[in-house]
Amino acid sequence: MKEDFIRVTRRRDGSWTVFRGPHSLMLLAFRLKAHAIAYARAVSFSGKLILFVDDKSGVAIRQSSSSLTYPMLLE
Repeated sequence: MKEDFIRVTRRRDGSWTVFRGPHSLMLLAFRLKAHAIAYARAVSFSGKLILFVDDKSGVAIRQSSSSLTYPMLLE
């Protein structure tokens, strides 16, 4: 993975955590995966960072930081 990126991964307790960078700086944790992805998309889009979201088996899959189903601005 690149030097600076955002990653959404599942924790053992079932929550979803958003990490930044290779040192896994934890930004926030969410109960729902959709909420974690929405937050991660906003952070990655604003910082022009690469976004990775873990699949069911824990493999990081590169995602687009922008999406037609997600608003560009959070209000």
